[in-house]
Amino acid sequence: MTKILITGSSGYIGSCLNNYLKNQKNVYLIDKVSPKKFDKQKNFFIKCDLNNTVKLEKILRKIKPEVIIHLAAKSTVNEKIDKKKYIVDNIEATKNLIKVMLKLKINKIIFSSTAAVYDRNSKLLKENYHLKPISNYGKSKLYVEKIIQKNKKIKYVILRFFNVSGCIKNPLIGEFHNPETHLIPVAVFKALKKKIVNVFGKTYPTKDGTCIRDYVHIKDICSAIQKSVYFLKKNKSLIVNIGGGKGISNQEVLKKLKRIINKDININFLKKRKGDHPFLVCNIDKANKLLRWSPKFSRIDNILRDEIRWSNFLIKKNIIRKYQSVQK
Repeated sequence: MTKILITGSSGYIGSCLNNYLKNQKNVYLIDKVSPKKFDKQKNFFIKCDLNNTVKLEKILRKIKPEVIIHLAAKSTVNEKIDKKKYIVDNIEATKNLIKVMLKLKINKIIFSSTAAVYDRNSKLLKENYHLKPISNYGKSKLYVEKIIQKNKKIKYVILRFFNVSGCIKNPLIGEFHNPETHLIPVAVFKALKKKIVNVFGKTYPTKDGTCIRDYVHIKDICSAIQKSVYFLKKNKSLIVNIGGGKGISNQEVLKKLKRIINKDININFLKKRKGDHPFLVCNIDKANKLLRWSPKFSRIDNILRDEIRWSNFLIKKNIIRKYQSVQK
């Protein structure tokens, strides 16, 4: 069985992936922060900042992973965040990881990239479309893609994730950022608490003036990562989109949420946020053909129902979900 190391294991995707792989042996976890108190991790966790070269090398030398799933990153699209934080957490940390990998002859990596690397486009985005990120987050992720690609001794799968949402049910684990900025977790939590839902912009060149996004269930994300591990065993490197393959606007998401919870939602529209694309929806033909992957859980109703389940868990446990005054 393949020995796997997951970086960023305490984050949203990392914690869900760890629980998704709970029955698989030889999975090791690294993060610079400890797991959340509600995250009942089954695999071996080591606290380590990827920029700590000495400690990282010591850990990798001992574990000797065959594949590294690199999820560690600052992942919020927020131009108010100091650009240096993206450089340190996303770029410098990856440079350090690659350096240690090359030294120890670890030659397989799966990297979580993002839809934010693409230029503005009103079409379904294919992997060969023009890359021109407009946010510091997207710029840092594209820079890391290039770092990985230029090392010819390393085989890689670069997964460009679109809007990841939902939860893993058994054991129950979901999205928990501090603060939370993503539309679905904030909207669900606030709607259940009967609070105002703030949304960026209603004058985008879309059918209802709000941003259109491509939502993909976290379980489908975990499946794509698992299939990427299998892919690296026999194939060459790959860059591929991972999304639901369908677009839905912010207003449509809120309308569907209103119908599901059978409650009115008080919406407050704010100014556009710098760094947001009007339309981000992907073509997933390449993932379907080469990874033999397709989204099985990413219908928006399914995502919303799972997020309601997760939010109710947090409310029941009296776990405070912090959020900014606005979300994308």
